[in-house]
Amino acid sequence: MSGTVLNGTVAANVTDAVVAAVIDTKPKCGSGENNNPEDYDLPLHIAAVFMVFAFSIGGCGFPVVAKRVTWMKIPPKIFFFCKHFGTGVLIATAFVHLLPTAFYSLSDPCLPDLFIKNYPPMPGVIMMAALFALFVIELYLKGKTGGHSHGGPTGQGLAAQGAPHGVGGIGVAISAPVNYAPQRPPRSAQWDSNGFPVDHKDPFQNNAFEVDEYDEESRPGSYGGVDQAEMPPWFQAFFARYVRQREELKSAIASVAQTATAVAMPAPPPPVVYRETTDEPQMDAATFKKMSMNITLLEGGILFHSIFVGMTISITNDGFLILLIAILFHQFFEGLGLGSRIAAIPYPKRAIRPWVLVCAFGLTCPIGQVIGLLTRGVYDPASAFALIMVGVFNAISSGLLIYAATVDLLAEDFLSEEAQDQMTKWMKIRAFCFVLMGAAGMSVVGAFA
Repeated sequence: MSGTVLNGTVAANVTDAVVAAVIDTKPKCGSGENNNPEDYDLPLHIAAVFMVFAFSIGGCGFPVVAKRVTWMKIPPKIFFFCKHFGTGVLIATAFVHLLPTAFYSLSDPCLPDLFIKNYPPMPGVIMMAALFALFVIELYLKGKTGGHSHGGPTGQGLAAQGAPHGVGGIGVAISAPVNYAPQRPPRSAQWDSNGFPVDHKDPFQNNAFEVDEYDEESRPGSYGGVDQAEMPPWFQAFFARYVRQREELKSAIASVAQTATAVAMPAPPPPVVYRETTDEPQMDAATFKKMSMNITLLEGGILFHSIFVGMTISITNDGFLILLIAILFHQFFEGLGLGSRIAAIPYPKRAIRPWVLVCAFGLTCPIGQVIGLLTRGVYDPASAFALIMVGVFNAISSGLLIYAATVDLLAEDFLSEEAQDQMTKWMKIRAFCFVLMGAAGMSVVGAFA
């Protein structure tokens, strides 16, 4: 009986050890399967490269071409729609496409314990670091330019910029000189029994003083046609002091007016009125440089993601057509959002930079497809290297896009003073509906790609 118990105990211990060993054993990274040359439709995958290029360059290039080619005469409402629809697309790209992919890739059980057991929130930390890095860059650029502008919430350029606060670095604005001269006594030749004019009024009870030149009757020596010799003695002393103080105040006011003219204080800006126009806005070089840097960072976050999208298309065999259709919509919508922001920057007419930005987006995903085609027999998306690389770069891209789309685009388009000046309540409602449309459309695409 004891032998039976002993054997059962040993068997139980062995079973527990085997189970623990199985639990502790990590699965091996890699799918272990490569594309079968016989099943892989190479011509269709090659054709997909040109299809993705056409949709990418078409979506990104349309707003830029329509804005810079005047004979096309695209209605301003189209730019308004593209601008806010694109904002929703970029927000959904960050939250629906990039961030979930980063967590999925870096949570694979085959990866090191650093990602699985020691610190599973690693993708969120990477995303947060990218977001803070972009914030620091924005903070530096804002300190250099002293303002922020991103093309206006209507997609039609910048609003009128306010006059700077202060002159010469002093935060005090000089307004029109205020007249503090005392009001001259009423002109009356009739005096009461106490020696006051009949319609006398204390000149220091009224602050609406006037400053003008003396007329013939108010010159020293006469008042209202009455000689000073006929005035009471107390009034003669008062009037002499009044004339002296008036001259001193006139000199002080003239000095202030001359100083304000010397510093060339700009005139206050006219009230901003929204007009549907496609004229290029005017801005200073520092603000233009800041806007150009912002769009470069925004596109950089998108391009990281596009490379891996292209590689995924080329190495996919099962369900390729569904994935391809989803990616075509993905690239077109994403390009539309990016292109509308590029078009809002007032590059010179012969500038090549906007076309470089458009071509960079249009070519990045096809380049990823070509890389996938060339390495389809070697590259394994389930390998540890591929999982870490895709996860890290998607986390970085999501941080950049979340900050840029919510702070630089959404908040500036709806909450800034510029938006309050240029957009009516009905325009804000329409704009936000377009944002929701873009986010919803990209979220539907996320179910397939």
